[in-house]
Amino acid sequence: MVSTVVWPQSSINLISTEIEKTEVYRKLLINLQDLVTDPNVSCDALEDQMRNLISESGYKQKLRNLVYQYIVKDPNLRNEIQQQKEPLEYIQKAQINWEHRITKSLNNMSNELGLVFSRKRPVSEQIEFEAKWSELGSEDMDLSRFRPVYSPKDFLEVLINVKSPNIGLVMSPDPGPSTYWGLIKVPLKVKSFYQMRLQFEEMAGNMDHLGLNILPISHSDSSEKCLKERVSLGKHVLEANQASLAREFCKKGCPATLRADLWSLILGVDICGAHKLNFKHLKSCVFQHDLLIDKLIFKDIHLTASNDDQYFVFEDLLYQILLVFSRDTSVTSHFEVSSANAPKAVMRGTHTTVTYPPNGVIPFHGFSMYVAPLCYIYEDPITLYHIFRELYVRYFFRLHNLSSHPQGILSLALSFETLLDEVEPQLACHFSAHDIYPLKIAIKWIIKAFSGCLATDQILQLWDCILAYNTTEIIVILAVGIMSLRKPILLQAENQATVENILADISGVKVIPVLHGMLSNAHHHHGGNTFSR
Repeated sequence: MVSTVVWPQSSINLISTEIEKTEVYRKLLINLQDLVTDPNVSCDALEDQMRNLISESGYKQKLRNLVYQYIVKDPNLRNEIQQQKEPLEYIQKAQINWEHRITKSLNNMSNELGLVFSRKRPVSEQIEFEAKWSELGSEDMDLSRFRPVYSPKDFLEVLINVKSPNIGLVMSPDPGPSTYWGLIKVPLKVKSFYQMRLQFEEMAGNMDHLGLNILPISHSDSSEKCLKERVSLGKHVLEANQASLAREFCKKGCPATLRADLWSLILGVDICGAHKLNFKHLKSCVFQHDLLIDKLIFKDIHLTASNDDQYFVFEDLLYQILLVFSRDTSVTSHFEVSSANAPKAVMRGTHTTVTYPPNGVIPFHGFSMYVAPLCYIYEDPITLYHIFRELYVRYFFRLHNLSSHPQGILSLALSFETLLDEVEPQLACHFSAHDIYPLKIAIKWIIKAFSGCLATDQILQLWDCILAYNTTEIIVILAVGIMSLRKPILLQAENQATVENILADISGVKVIPVLHGMLSNAHHHHGGNTFSR
């Protein structure tokens, strides 16, 4: 007998209210009104006609997809009692202190440079800025005085200093799965290797995955046949227009030609007039006001994408997307499920506080790398923007906020250390004996979801997995897999600097083979022991 989930009425009401705001609902309502006022439809047949309209015109599936998106975004909706933003007080406190540090750094920058947070552009400047919108990369700006507010390295120091007040007490319970040699000392529950294998079971064993069957070195008939079959099946999935089906399909690999449409379906991004109007409005906000944050965006792109052979051609597009993103107040909705709080600033000449920047996100060094790989999938800035925004509010925001969430950076960093300890005990023992901390290297991989570290096609294959399994935990499996891959040479390294040199360039790594190797290797099944220093 199939058990039915009974949903709390409050969650049903919330989802209903949100759906009523959508373009799909508005169009359905118009069609239903046309049907009701049609003189050729009798009262007796009206109810059946309405049901037929909903199911046969594709609206039923569109509404199902909308409901599915809300459930995927917030699994909490299933519970009668809604969880707090952050249940652990010491982590909440650490996050608040971190936010204070960031805003203080921004205030200091504003004072040192004599620049205000926000300045209304004169009309002539607005017109000039709009005219060069598509070629902002050619602007000759002096950004030498600006520096990123923080980097992944700075953030790691914060992670290391998060400590539970209960650890160290005489009667303290089991402190949880931290390692003796690792840097992260918080007692969060993270998955064992066995649990990870179960979660990603489609990627283990004798799997039939596109990323294994069509490796660049194999141009065989069988690999071409495999790709054709995969594309054909993918087209059927797209025709069905079912987000959950698209997600399942991507677990076995996503053909590059279908990636744009499959990701749009999974993320619920169906561009309509409202999206275009919204993007136009956000652009006008950029033209009207010059923000201090804009300089940080320009600086970050200068330091990262502009110097990257894979991404420098998209420089102008990155400026557009990130400037628009900074003005998008709808992004602040993610704070409802985040441990973080939107930064505030006082409006000049008033006592009114406002969210600053308007989206509540202060970019760090490397932030533009969340957008860069997407430029290879989406040419249209409007679609690209909405895909990026959806990825950010679902996954990426957790990679630079302190929380106890299983996909938060604290859990991922801890998971990296405990998995390495379990899967590669010899390597963990070697690191421990030589005071080497692999997390100091892996942290930038994890925070940036490997963007800027791997070849673009490989990043996209990794992000396929994030969408397919609806989790960023796969990033940790890859990070440990890379350490495992380089194990023979890492065992010869006797200090941190040597290890950093060995892992400085991982651009040749092939994601799916490494993940498959990690999740399939028989000697990993039961793991090893934790080694103390």
